[in-house]
Amino acid sequence: MTVVSDRTTEFIMLFSRHSQRIYRFIRSLVDNRTDAEEVYQNTCTVLWSKFEQFETGSNFWAWSCQIVRYEVLNYRRRQNLERNIFSNEFYNRVAERAMVTVDELDRQQAALSVCYELLSERQKEVLEKIYEPEASPHSVARALKRSTNAIYKTLHRAHDLLFSCIQRQLHSGDYS
Repeated sequence: MTVVSDRTTEFIMLFSRHSQRIYRFIRSLVDNRTDAEEVYQNTCTVLWSKFEQFETGSNFWAWSCQIVRYEVLNYRRRQNLERNIFSNEFYNRVAERAMVTVDELDRQQAALSVCYELLSERQKEVLEKIYEPEASPHSVARALKRSTNAIYKTLHRAHDLLFSCIQRQLHSGDYS
C-alpha cells in the first residue's frame, strides 16, 4: 500500500467511527434539519480536504469538532443569523456545551445497550411493541394475549431495571 492509500484508509476508519456523532453535534447547533444536512456535507468535504493536517494518533473527534464549529459559524454568517441574534462568543459556548452533551448521549446509549441485554425476553418483547407507531398498552396486551395490567407491570419493571442499571453503568464508567 502507498502512503496516500494508508491515509485514505485512516480517514475512512476515523470518519466512519465518528460520522453519526459529528452529525448529532451539528444538529445540536443547527435546528433546521435541511440546514444541518448542508452543514454536515460541507463539514465532510472540509474534513477530507484538511485531513492531511490531522496528526495521526491525535483525537479525531476533537479535531472534527473544531471544524464543525467553523462550518456552523460560516453557515450563520451566510444566513446573517449571528449578526442579528447572538455573538460568536455565545455560539462558541453553545458548541462547547453541545460537545459535552453529545459525549453524554454516547455514554448513555452505550449503557442502555448493555442494560437492555439484561432484560428478559418478555420485557424486550413488550418494550419493542410499545414503541411501535400507534401502539398502546391495550393494543400490546391484545397482541400478546395478556392483560393490560400485566403490560403496565412489565413496562414498569423494565423501565426500573433499565434506569437503575444505566445509573450504575454511568457511575462505574463500564459500558462493555
